[in-house]
Amino acid sequence: MALSDDQRFAMYTAEEIGNAIKKRRRQLKITQKEFAERLGKSERTIQKYESGEITMKIDFIKLVADELEIPWQELLEAKTDEIGIVSSENEFPSCRFHTLSDVINALFTITEIKDIAFQLTCAKPPESPDWTSALMVDGKGNGTYNADFCLFMENWMDKLAALQSGSINQEQFETWKRETLEYYSDSYFSDFISQRAKNRKAKGKQKKVDYSAIQIVSTREESNKNE
Repeated sequence: MALSDDQRFAMYTAEEIGNAIKKRRRQLKITQKEFAERLGKSERTIQKYESGEITMKIDFIKLVADELEIPWQELLEAKTDEIGIVSSENEFPSCRFHTLSDVINALFTITEIKDIAFQLTCAKPPESPDWTSALMVDGKGNGTYNADFCLFMENWMDKLAALQSGSINQEQFETWKRETLEYYSDSYFSDFISQRAKNRKAKGKQKKVDYSAIQIVSTREESNKNE
């Protein structure tokens, strides 16, 4: 006997449902703020849904699934992907560097980001006793994420100092890294948001097929004559 919708829905915990929603939302690259606007909810409410703090009813889950362009049953089945376990390596894979060229190419790429205003600096003898070079970000600069970047760097240095002094262990440091990646995962750059908006607009203007121009040839009359 097939399970009813209510019986199927009861198989999942609020946390599993929240994780499934978060995973699908990220696959579609929708921010929590955008998702909240679509559902007519506050951003904080969406955060509570995704963390499992609020138990949702099945009718609302179906509405959420429609916004995420997926059948609600398929959405909930995502719980089997161990999405409740946040892994910085799996969910936020590391960049791989095998040559100096890889590092230089990464520097070329990140300095093209418009929302973080990077500055290049280099000092060497005889003007300076040391030979140093660095990428700098002015926390009071005009970049959208300049201040956020500087706050992250400050926190990173504090956590590294705590790790090196023994105040925290490696596991706690890795937990902080995962939580940091999670925190900033919805901070999309303006170029990406702009391009996505253009894609949506283009998708909405896709030319519809004119079925009236398709000729329908009926053989029904001919078949009746043969009978």
